[in-house]
Amino acid sequence: MNALQIKLMPRLDAPSVAPMSVIFSIRSYRDAVRAAWNNRRVVNMTRSSLCELTGMRAPHVTDYLNERETDERGRKLRNMPAEYLPGFEAAVGNSFASQWLAMQSQLTILEAQIAEQKAR
Repeated sequence: MNALQIKLMPRLDAPSVAPMSVIFSIRSYRDAVRAAWNNRRVVNMTRSSLCELTGMRAPHVTDYLNERETDERGRKLRNMPAEYLPGFEAAVGNSFASQWLAMQSQLTILEAQIAEQKAR
C-alpha cells in the first residue's frame, strides 16, 4: 500500500473508518498497520510520539512499520500484537488494521456489531 492520502469517514468518538475498497486492496496485516500509519490524522506524529502514546517499544515499532518483511539476515520482522491495536488506532486516528482483520473473518463492521449485540 502506498503512502497516498485516503479519504476516511471521520467519527467523533472513535478512529475514522476507511472505505472498504481500500481495505480490500490491502494484502496483509503488516500492510494494514503501515497504511494506518501512513494515513495518520496527525501528519507530523513521530514514531517516538507513537511509542509514548501507546506504550510500544521503539525497536518494535521500527519492525511493525518497516516496509520489508525480513531483516538483513532473513529473519521475519515482528507484527504488531493485538494488545496494542486499540491504542495504536486511537493514536493514528483510523481503523485500517481492525477493518482488515474483520474482513479476514468475512465480517463487515456492521455484521461484527450485530453479532456482538446478539451475544449480549
